[in-house]
Amino acid sequence: MKKMKPALTQTFTLRIFISIVISTFVFSCKDSTPDETQSEHDALPEEKNLVETTVIQRENFTREIVSNGKLAAIQKAELYFENQGIIETIPVKNGQTVQRGATLSTLQNDDYKFSFEKAKVGLESAEIEKMDDLLSMGYKDVEEKDVPQDHLRIANIRSGYNQAVLDFEEAERVLKNATLKAPFSGKVEGVKQKPYEKVNQSEPFCTLISDKQFTIEFPLLETEFGEVQVGQQVTVIPVAGAKSTKGEITEINPRIDENGLVWIKAEVDNPGGYLEGMNVKVSIKKAIPDQLVVPKQAVVLRQNREVLFRYTGGIAYWTYINVLDENENQYSVEAAEGAALEPGDTVIVSNNLNLAHESEVEME
Repeated sequence: MKKMKPALTQTFTLRIFISIVISTFVFSCKDSTPDETQSEHDALPEEKNLVETTVIQRENFTREIVSNGKLAAIQKAELYFENQGIIETIPVKNGQTVQRGATLSTLQNDDYKFSFEKAKVGLESAEIEKMDDLLSMGYKDVEEKDVPQDHLRIANIRSGYNQAVLDFEEAERVLKNATLKAPFSGKVEGVKQKPYEKVNQSEPFCTLISDKQFTIEFPLLETEFGEVQVGQQVTVIPVAGAKSTKGEITEINPRIDENGLVWIKAEVDNPGGYLEGMNVKVSIKKAIPDQLVVPKQAVVLRQNREVLFRYTGGIAYWTYINVLDENENQYSVEAAEGAALEPGDTVIVSNNLNLAHESEVEME
């Protein structure tokens, strides 16, 4: 018997090994497929579309017009020294609250005091001269009110009394103006100078701001002009997060500017934390009756059109709508042409972004 050649033996053995491996793999795949399929089925249960709903009715819709403005103090004044001179004291600081009549600053006033005393002496001398003139006219032990006006006028002029009165009043005024006082209660702002500096009369020494009341000037569009009137309430909301409060429209400028805007003024009391120049949002609300009102989250976009989903018997029905108006949280809507939307309909307000027409849904 002839023996097989070594090369042929190796080739035959390799073929048998490959056949065994392929057979094992095929049978292994067939055996594992049902178990894997069952495992995947168990791991991926069917998802449910859980939604929240609301029933819509015809009701008052609160239309909201929003604009922006800045707070400006109703009572505000730039205060100047009327006299030239050197600053002696500044007993206040920026941001300090002062009462009406409080001293804000003083000038060195030795010269002003001297001029005042000199004018006072001159007035007293003129009064004596005046009495001598009246005596020379024969008015002895007579009260001034009993002297004829023409004789009294002559005595005042001849004695220099009239001029002495003017000099005294001027010296008194200048001395008084060496002290800068608050004309009303408020907060001090803009103090820049220091004691012993020469007063700068070209700019205010400080600005006094009463922060009890503020005015807000804000623009409205020409199309919104008819929605407001003097006396109407507004809500003022500071951008910085201070407390919001109510105000009242006080002025409506009867002119539309080149940008198509009408300027409105409102006044508001300071509830605390309001500052001059603070940025605020102004909200004006007006009730519009007999509107279909839906929450904003009920409306989504499909094919660049606004739609909502009506809920009926576990099915979501895609409904085209027209948005008539909006405020911060709601839309006023109507059914688009060819669609249906009525009071009493139930609409979906959550988990509606990925819904399709006639999707099956469940209420949470």
